[in-house]
Amino acid sequence: MPATATASAAPARAASRRLSRRLLRIHPLFVVATVALTVAAAGVAGAAMWRHQSDTRHAELSQWQWLATSADDAGALDQLQQAARAGETAARAALGETMMSRTDAATRADGERWLRMAADSGHVRAQFLLGKAAMLGTLATGRADLPLAWRLLDAAANGGDIGAAYYLGLLFRGGHGRTPDPASAARWFKVAADGGVAQAMFLLGNAYREGEGVAQDDARAVAWYEAAAEREHPASIQTLAMAYRNGELGLVQDDRNYRQHIAEAAHALKHPAINP
Repeated sequence: MPATATASAAPARAASRRLSRRLLRIHPLFVVATVALTVAAAGVAGAAMWRHQSDTRHAELSQWQWLATSADDAGALDQLQQAARAGETAARAALGETMMSRTDAATRADGERWLRMAADSGHVRAQFLLGKAAMLGTLATGRADLPLAWRLLDAAANGGDIGAAYYLGLLFRGGHGRTPDPASAARWFKVAADGGVAQAMFLLGNAYREGEGVAQDDARAVAWYEAAAEREHPASIQTLAMAYRNGELGLVQDDRNYRQHIAEAAHALKHPAINP
């Protein structure tokens, strides 16, 4: 090899050796951190993809349920049945709810069976629907099942279902096989009221008015009645009307407000807020 080539290659080899030594001196913690960041980034990307797929599937099941319920679409019902038989908990819950909305006893009984499977798997809405049916006596047996209602509504309410919170409040208020617990009733009515349930707002207003389970407070009672009235809850509007007529709940007697609320109550009675 010519001397000039050897001379020019020497600096390159030296630089390569220096780089190798620097790489060998990289702290092990830097390597660990780099690997951890790579794994975390992959995990975030994977979680985002999973959420997207989950949301897409949920939308698909919801569409099938809507078509099967509102349009009596046999194809959509078949899709739900296939998914339920394949073991999808959300599909079992959707199928159960769809079939429970039908009128014939055999279909409703089959729907209850699917709801029970979904509820046993921890599906919150299935727990709520089955617990509500158990409380109201609309199960296939035609009778209430209060132990089942307590168990499932408690599970669903603690799982974040607002409707379950309302019905659990009713259970605590009335006792239903237990000693009535006004404080727990008011607590669950507050959860449901915060979630927008007008009837829960009304009952919470009553609790503050009477001091049942909470400290008596007319101002809070009026605030909850007004919140429910904004959602066209007839009983709340009527309560405010009478308070204005009689000068109750800390409100000044006011005939104009009384008449205005009576007119609003008559309007609300035509399309009242629906209980969950």
